[in-house]
Amino acid sequence: MRKIYQTPIWLVLFCFLAAPFQSCVDTDDFDLDKISKKIEWQPNFVGPIGYGEMSLWTILNQHKPEKDQTIVLGTDGLIHIKYTKEDIFEYEVDEILNFPSQAESVININLPIPAVGLPITAAMVLPEVAESYNISTDNAAIILKEVNLNSIMKFTMTNPLNTTVKLDVQILSGKINDAPVSETYTVRAGVINQKEKLDLTNLILKFKEPLSINNTIDLKFVVTVNPNGSNVLGTGNPLSIKYQVGDIKMLMAKGDFGQKTIDIGSGDIDMDIDFWDDVDGKFTFSDPRINIKFNNKVGVPFKILANMTASNSDGETLNLDPDPLLPSYPTSEAEVIAGIDASILYDKTNSQIVPFMALPPSGEITYSGSIEINKNLDGSIYNPLTDGNNINIITEASSITADLEMDIPMDFKANNLSISDTTDVDIDDAEKMVKAAIMITSENGLPLDVTIKNIFFTDAAYKIITSISDQNVIKAAGITATGEVDPTTINKVVNTIELTESEIQSLNETKYIIFKAGVSTYDEGKVAVKLKGTDKLKFAISINAQLDLSK
Repeated sequence: MRKIYQTPIWLVLFCFLAAPFQSCVDTDDFDLDKISKKIEWQPNFVGPIGYGEMSLWTILNQHKPEKDQTIVLGTDGLIHIKYTKEDIFEYEVDEILNFPSQAESVININLPIPAVGLPITAAMVLPEVAESYNISTDNAAIILKEVNLNSIMKFTMTNPLNTTVKLDVQILSGKINDAPVSETYTVRAGVINQKEKLDLTNLILKFKEPLSINNTIDLKFVVTVNPNGSNVLGTGNPLSIKYQVGDIKMLMAKGDFGQKTIDIGSGDIDMDIDFWDDVDGKFTFSDPRINIKFNNKVGVPFKILANMTASNSDGETLNLDPDPLLPSYPTSEAEVIAGIDASILYDKTNSQIVPFMALPPSGEITYSGSIEINKNLDGSIYNPLTDGNNINIITEASSITADLEMDIPMDFKANNLSISDTTDVDIDDAEKMVKAAIMITSENGLPLDVTIKNIFFTDAAYKIITSISDQNVIKAAGITATGEVDPTTINKVVNTIELTESEIQSLNETKYIIFKAGVSTYDEGKVAVKLKGTDKLKFAISINAQLDLSK
């Protein structure tokens, strides 16, 4: 008779994973001669199917090293299910502050014309002219206090005189490299629309007090009419100066960036946990957590409004409904440049995460939400110019990225989870069997009871030929007051599943054996248990048969 089982499957019933495992044979603990003496009739054939001694960590650690680990061993010694989704949302500085094309302003400076026939023999310095210029943003509520920017100021000048004019321009509230910003232009005699530019690279602007949404800066123009030798100066028209701040590239800005709601989009989470798809039943994790980790280079307070919905394969859904939270944010220019790490944690104290993870989410988990800038937790407006002295600060590189990390310690309780597994068989001389039994000897160091409910014998098309109903239980180890395995309670147990004559006769046609089992945590799922990586199961499986060798 050939071997019946190609791979052992019982450990799958304990760890919820239909996956192959590596075993370590200990024949001193599992003596097949001793196993054969456990039944009333005397077999003349004992066929070993599998032996094993393995820790729970060895069983579950099936992933390849180069892949992200879903099941990990925590510093607390517990098995953890961990899942990370990077960049669940990201927003850049242009979602907070943008500078559109700026308005063009015009100033007309009246020019004194001497009496006809009297030339200008000396330069004439006209009184200075003060001008206010408003820098516009894409949000009318933004109040700027200081801006570091790159730009160009453009001028278009028309001179009606037949003598040159010197034009001095100064940005009173601006500095470049700690020096005042000023430039002098010579406007040609009689010129129409002379073009000039003022380079504003690395300009630092301080806005006019009291600050307002107009975002006003002050300019000063001084005109000098140069002497000429002609008695005819021209018409009485003014010197026309059109000016405009060109495309603004913001390097740094401080102020009050107003209130804004930013959609963080939506997505889904696939934790790729096989057993959630293979298990039918309810279980409850004691302390699952979802942590959203931020790398924040935006010096603006913001409130997170997150939505998460879990669904299972039966169409049931449940919302996580976390409370709105305010993550930490940088409050100085140095912190904005370097960025800070912050996080918000959803756990059993502030959300419905325990029933959320107990659904179980074998369908999918979806997320969506928004952030509100300059909002307090109670929804009131945060005024950065007066509240707490934390002015809004951003740079050209400001952004917020967020990663989601789910951590589920295997601290849980479950009652009568229904699981199944299938193994190949290859038997062609079952007619020689007079009697047969499957013997399972175990030392269960896991805090889980396994009840073997049904064994189905099927053909190659998975059509059931015969079945065995059984309620044998591989008993859980006892636990301590903290839910961990009590090693003094681990005992060796032998379970026997005897095959009837019809079941033996069906073995020749059997291609697959399907095992159905129920799994519960200690005390019929009434108590939460902790699964540690060092928890072990020892087992031996054999087929015991009485053969008629004359056939």
